[in-house]
Amino acid sequence: MSPTTVLPLPQRPTLTATRASVALPPSALDAMLDATYETHRRFRHGAFAEPCPTCHVPAGELCLTRRSVHAARRLAHRVRVAPAKPFLPTAVKAC
Repeated sequence: MSPTTVLPLPQRPTLTATRASVALPPSALDAMLDATYETHRRFRHGAFAEPCPTCHVPAGELCLTRRSVHAARRLAHRVRVAPAKPFLPTAVKAC
């Protein structure tokens, strides 16, 4: 038998959510969030498709609180887009 050399495996660092968020300064994260909200508002996606029952802004407008969408607005959107029961056709009778 010949001796086998065992090579060590290279150590790879694992990225975690905390380490990934540390890589960007808070101002960059704020800018990304502002851009995301502005895109959603402009095209009326997600919760921005609904008027806000809390601060009474119309659909397509930002809530009056900065960097926040009211929970009632998100809930109204979820209720509106809730999937209906799937259509199940009845068995076709043979003639």
